[in-house]
Amino acid sequence: MDKKTYYFIGINGIGMSGLAEILINKGQVVLGSDHSPTLRSDHFKSLGIGVFEKQAKQNIQSNDWIIVISSAIKDDNEELVQAKKLGCQIIKRGKLLAMIFDEFEEKIAVIGTHGKTTTTSLVIKIFSEQVEKPSYFVGGHLEGVPHAKLESSKTFITELDESDGSFLDATPTSTIITNVEHEHIDFYTTKNDVVDAFFRFISNTINNNGICTINIDDPISEKLYKKYDQKDAFITYGVENKDSQIRAENIDYKWNGISFDLLINNIAVETVQLNLFGRHNVYNALAAIAIAMSKDILLKYILNALKSFSGVKRRLELKYKANDIALFDDYAHHPTEILTTLEGLYKSHTNHRIITIFQPHRYSRLTNLFDAFAGSFDRSDLTLIVPVFSVGENEENNKNSVDLAKKINERKGNASYCHSFEEVTNALESILQANDIILLMGAGNITSIAKTIIPLIKKRG
Repeated sequence: MDKKTYYFIGINGIGMSGLAEILINKGQVVLGSDHSPTLRSDHFKSLGIGVFEKQAKQNIQSNDWIIVISSAIKDDNEELVQAKKLGCQIIKRGKLLAMIFDEFEEKIAVIGTHGKTTTTSLVIKIFSEQVEKPSYFVGGHLEGVPHAKLESSKTFITELDESDGSFLDATPTSTIITNVEHEHIDFYTTKNDVVDAFFRFISNTINNNGICTINIDDPISEKLYKKYDQKDAFITYGVENKDSQIRAENIDYKWNGISFDLLINNIAVETVQLNLFGRHNVYNALAAIAIAMSKDILLKYILNALKSFSGVKRRLELKYKANDIALFDDYAHHPTEILTTLEGLYKSHTNHRIITIFQPHRYSRLTNLFDAFAGSFDRSDLTLIVPVFSVGENEENNKNSVDLAKKINERKGNASYCHSFEEVTNALESILQANDIILLMGAGNITSIAKTIIPLIKKRG
């Protein structure tokens, strides 16, 4: 990369901040802005990144700058308008990540509708315990290590976001496909549009003489796999499908995680132990095992890395536990994610009451997947639903949180609408008891309510 100045509009976000850190470590000049109340000004300053706490047109000072935006930045953003007026080059976050990615020789990508962040983190954990540590980017905060780092000049591991199609700019040498669903309906009009994008990405990998690790328990992924004659370009994994090359059997859900027997070509070879919950994390682990074995990493090192993996923040993260009450925090904001997360908690904690505090993310998503959302909370004994985190969308002619609570109750569930975080706290104060599990769920700011719930748990002692 030639030395240039990159300006990130909304630099504090997990994806934007990671790319900013990679660029500064590559010797680029990096600036940015963010009006978030959680802006990490001191952190960016320590890295040599100048950050404005307000977004204003005067911050954009040169037409030589490259302006980096995410899909969250609206067309009327003052800085973006000024950048266009000056004639600056404007690049989306996903495109920039693809550009960085393609500078490496060994390029491992993780794609899919669900499970990307945890799967990528598991792969990073395994590879980071080898002699040559990889460079990487992951869209979640890891325990004890940065979420983006430059180490190896040869190998780069990353998740790629399919939400705006920019993942198709990357040319990986290895790909993991976790699953495929019709999501990001603002970009993909139909399910076929999504499937076609994943088909093109897989083809890009194969045409690059790469290997695709694919979950053939997932119906759409299996159909994609069957489209190709080059079966030697794939490593298949799963639980149900006996044709999977990498498979799990005898899954044991325990209070402190899960374990399963690992089968390779239907031969049992080892027992895998994870400090994670839920069947979905079995699939994530299988994908990581498959890609690591394809790179000739010994199984004993793979299993040790998986056993010591402590998880990703906001992916069924244990926030606090005391007085036989546990508080978990999870990023799930799609019906499938909600269903699998709750199922994982239920199976590992069968004698506990699960109280879910859910914040829907975007009116459009709630409206388009309304019935699926209503059917996602069957494993939740009590669901408290707060107002939609709108991301700037308008409520008009859309479903809202009141509608969702009503629909859940029509299905014989147990849901209540709470108009504020304070109302949630008041509701919990009168009902909390031993063996309760509280689950914060959503992609908005729902995690902030933890600071008022933890004192309630302490008081139960």
